[in-house]
Amino acid sequence: MLLGLAILLAVLIGLGSPVIAVAGLVTAVRARRNLQHLLLRLDRLEGELRAARRPGDLAAEPAAEPTPPPERVPEAAAPRPEPEATQTTSVPPIPAGTPRPALPGAGFEEKLGSRWAVWVGGVALALGGIFLVRYSIEQNLLSPGTRITLGILFALALTGAGEWMRRRERRFGLPGIPSANVPSILTAAGICTAFASAYAAYALYDLIGPATTFVLLGLIAVLAMVASTLHGPALAALGLVGALGSPLLVSSNDPQPWALVIYLAFVVLPAYGVARLRLWRWLALAAAMGALAWALPIFLVDQANTLPAMVHLVLQAGFAAFFLAVDPYRHVPDEEARTDWAASAALAAFALAGIVVTSSVATGDGRPVFVAALALVLLAAGFRTASVASAMGSAALLAAGALLAWPLASEIGDAPENLFYPSGDVFAVRPHALSTYLALAALLPAFIAGAALLRLAISRNPRLPVAAWYAGAASAGPLLALVAAYWRVTNFEHSLSFAIVAGVLGLAFVLASQWLMRRSDNGAIRLGLGATASAALGALALGLTFALDKGMLTVAFALAALGTAWISERIAIPALRYAVGAIGVIILGRLIWDPTIVGGDPGPVIVNWLLWGYGVPAIAFLAASRLLERTGRDWTVRLTESLGIAFAAFLVFFEIRHALHAGDPLAATTDLLEIGLVATESLVFAIVLTRLDIRRSDPVYRWGSLIFRTLSLALCAGGLLLVANPLLTEDEIRGGTLFNALILAYLLPALLAAGLALIERRGRPPSYSLFSAALSLLLFSAYVGLAIRRIAVGPQVALWLGFSQGEQWSYSLALLLIGILLLGLGFAFNSRPARLVSAAYLVLAVLKVFVVDLANLEGVMRALSFIGLGLVLIGIGLVYQRLLARRPSDAAIPS
Repeated sequence: MLLGLAILLAVLIGLGSPVIAVAGLVTAVRARRNLQHLLLRLDRLEGELRAARRPGDLAAEPAAEPTPPPERVPEAAAPRPEPEATQTTSVPPIPAGTPRPALPGAGFEEKLGSRWAVWVGGVALALGGIFLVRYSIEQNLLSPGTRITLGILFALALTGAGEWMRRRERRFGLPGIPSANVPSILTAAGICTAFASAYAAYALYDLIGPATTFVLLGLIAVLAMVASTLHGPALAALGLVGALGSPLLVSSNDPQPWALVIYLAFVVLPAYGVARLRLWRWLALAAAMGALAWALPIFLVDQANTLPAMVHLVLQAGFAAFFLAVDPYRHVPDEEARTDWAASAALAAFALAGIVVTSSVATGDGRPVFVAALALVLLAAGFRTASVASAMGSAALLAAGALLAWPLASEIGDAPENLFYPSGDVFAVRPHALSTYLALAALLPAFIAGAALLRLAISRNPRLPVAAWYAGAASAGPLLALVAAYWRVTNFEHSLSFAIVAGVLGLAFVLASQWLMRRSDNGAIRLGLGATASAALGALALGLTFALDKGMLTVAFALAALGTAWISERIAIPALRYAVGAIGVIILGRLIWDPTIVGGDPGPVIVNWLLWGYGVPAIAFLAASRLLERTGRDWTVRLTESLGIAFAAFLVFFEIRHALHAGDPLAATTDLLEIGLVATESLVFAIVLTRLDIRRSDPVYRWGSLIFRTLSLALCAGGLLLVANPLLTEDEIRGGTLFNALILAYLLPALLAAGLALIERRGRPPSYSLFSAALSLLLFSAYVGLAIRRIAVGPQVALWLGFSQGEQWSYSLALLLIGILLLGLGFAFNSRPARLVSAAYLVLAVLKVFVVDLANLEGVMRALSFIGLGLVLIGIGLVYQRLLARRPSDAAIPS
């Protein structure tokens, strides 16, 4: 008994301590305010006494602060005195009232004492009440009824104290110092405690039934709404946060998701009402996001039953759609509507949450009803209000995402499978699930597209960004849903049925385009016309992809981009250009993520599915860039042209690998011939782009040529001369003695690098041409040396196999011939660097003859080496004399 009394006394002391602290704070604030009022009254009396003195008395006083001269009034604005109203008597001026002295700005001490302490105190009061209930639960100190009663009494005490202080705060206002709103914070703490107590009485102890709980929570919510309209936004914010956080603080071992769903509905409705009454849009957004944040905990409470989570999402999405979109913008006409990005983002978040819930295998037969209901809520918001037209796009996104994440199949052992948790490679499609899935895939996207198209047609000249949402939902939504269904049902395999569906969808888009052409001609209709026409071409491309074996979605998008560009060139709709750019960005991301479009064996050499996977997109994007270029060369044109060049490069690259690796373009091995052919490809693209850039300067050509030049340098210097050099490896050279892989690996890139050097002489800095010429010379020298080695020792030309006398003599002859060739090119193209490099080769030949050949060659080989060197040097001397005698300018002015 004594122990119980002691515990009760401690609880009462704990409850009374905050009240005593608040009373002390109120008394201190009251005394300080009274003192401040007295000081202000004294200052006012002194000012009145000074103003009542006569001018003579003021003259006798010592000089005070100089009076500033009156401001000059412009002649046009100065009032002209009337002649009959001229007065000769002087009237003493009326003294102006003394202004109230301005108080200094609030410093750290004032902020700490008047605002921060009160805010922290209010939060502490609310948490103290909740933690007191939690402590009593953990220690089993009081009965459940006593705990709830004490919580309600504490809430009433806080709320009453807040209302009492609100009614008396005007009498004790503290002017000049901004202070925290103490009444609103006390009232907010009381409301948080009341919410927690009522919820605990129902969910934890079953003291009251559901009906009583609904009524009690409703009364508390109405009290919070009424109190926040009187106490300001601080109460609304703290009340909402406390109410949303109460289920986390007052927990139970046996949670009830349905009670939480009902509780959250009662919490957010008063918040929406206050936001509508006081025009606090931030409160409505906070209520929507807070309710959405509870969707995942409700979903995880009982994963075997997701019905509460589905009902919660649909209900809260309806509240958000009405209070964030429909009600605020019900009187805004279409031509004045602007996109509300905050409300649009909130509704899009509900759509994403719906996709997550749909992916659960426990959703069961209620999945199609849930997806349809949530999509209809978003669709209704977008249809009713043009300011949240993006909600139609969110509805289309929900439909496509639900079809993509739908648990469609089950494994042989009846283990469920969905996109996020695949069951394995062997699974069987459930007939019932497949029929429901296909029915929703056919009806829901079509209904969303029809509603968006109708809204676009009846709209009264909306802004283009708003019309773009309707056009996008009507065109892109069904296409995305078709792709998602095709992926999940067929796993990107050949399907004639889906090809027929795509054809029917394309026909529907054509009919929609014709229907729009009969409507009034405005920007929105033209945008919808372009969108539906582009979607018709996109559906056709999808149908071809579905029907043709090993067709790829990337090809379909490329053809859709070409069709959109063609329509944009026929119909002057600027948005279609950006649609082409958006498609290009999507495909660019696809290439970065995985450059391989056609996997496995694509078929025969040259004429195979690589031409479909890479060739068709290359032609499509290059043709689209030419169509768009007719109305200006902007970033969209450059992007599409860059994609065309990239697809063309990938086509050649994978064709090379397909030909060299027995039909496997994805083989993990490489060799000398492949590196040489890829280097040849890079040099060809560099030559073409350099010529285009010289003819018409453009960043696409300039940067493209630099990228391919850099790639060719890496392949030649790092691959051909070092990594794959047969002198340093044990690899054999493919082919015969004369016609072998060295021609394609070294000689052809050398000739192309020389051609690039000649082109760069006309429009590039000299360093570019010298770089390409040096690369050409290195590759040509390597080819000559390796060719001699191949003739001398056979297919394997490693250095450790030794050198014969004939091979060494051939190297000397090769150095002389290369030097003579460079000398001739230097005179032919008037290039002094070429003549200097030829001199270097001749010096190398001399050194080799006098050092290497003299030591290693014997007999006739040694003699032929010296004789040949002597004849070449004499011939070069004669050539120099003749040419310099005929062209003295060369001797005077080096080129």
